[in-house]
Amino acid sequence: MISLQNEVVVITGGALRLGRAIALECAQSGASVAITYNRSQNEAQQTLNDLREQSIVQGQKFASFHCDVSQSDQIQKLGEEVLKVVGAPTALINNAAIFRRTPFAGTEYSLWERAFDDHIAANLKGPYLLSKVFGEMFLQNKRGCIVNLADIYGAKPLKNYVPYCLSKAGVIMLTETLAKVLAPHVRVNAICPGTILLPSEGQNNDDDDNQEQLKSRIPMKRLGSPEEIAQAVVFLIGGPQFINGAILPVDGAQRLK
Repeated sequence: MISLQNEVVVITGGALRLGRAIALECAQSGASVAITYNRSQNEAQQTLNDLREQSIVQGQKFASFHCDVSQSDQIQKLGEEVLKVVGAPTALINNAAIFRRTPFAGTEYSLWERAFDDHIAANLKGPYLLSKVFGEMFLQNKRGCIVNLADIYGAKPLKNYVPYCLSKAGVIMLTETLAKVLAPHVRVNAICPGTILLPSEGQNNDDDDNQEQLKSRIPMKRLGSPEEIAQAVVFLIGGPQFINGAILPVDGAQRLK
C-alpha cells in the first residue's frame, strides 16, 4: 500500500462522487486532506466527518472550504486558507468540473455561448488558476504534485457535449505544458476516466443510453468504480516520482472502441 503520510492533499469538488472517493482514499493512505465544495455544503460536512473516521496516523488534519473554482478571488483565498488551517499543501487534485449536455441543434446562440463560457471557466480556467496558486507554493518548497482529472472525451469527441470536450482537451494540454514548466521539483499528471458513475439525471451520454448500453461500449463490460480512480490518484501522488506529464486512462479500454 502506498503511504501518503506527511502529504497535505487539496481536492477540489471533494464532497461528492469521484472527489469524495479520492478524499477518502488519500485519508486511508495517511494524508491530511482539504476538500472544496461550491453548493454541496451538507455533503462536504458529511465527507469531513467520514474523513476523520478514516484517520490512521497521528496528526492527520481534515478541513473543508467553500470555493467556486470559476472565481479567481476565491481560488486565491483558498490557497491562503489551506496553508493556515491544514498546513503547507504538497498535492493538488483538480477534480471539480461541470458536465452539461449541449446539443448543437436546437440550442440558441446565447445558450451555446454561455455553455462554452461556463465549461471553460469551471473545467479549464479553474485548474489553470489553481495550478498557479498552489504551484507557486510547491516551487517555493521544492516539492509537490498536481493531478488533473481530465476525461477520455478530452481526446475522443462526445456527441452533444462540445463545450465539455473542449474544456477537457484543454486540461490535457495544461497538464503536459505545466509538466515541463514546473519540473524538476513539481510533477503534473492527469487521469482520463472513462464511464465511472452514471451521469446525473438529464445528462445521459446519449438520449437513449442506459447502463447496459454503456457497458456494452466498454471492452471490460463494466463501469469503473470511483475507488479505482482514487487509487490511481494515490499512485500518481505517492508512487514512482519519475512519472511526470503522463496522461493516464482509467477506462477499461473504452477509448479504443
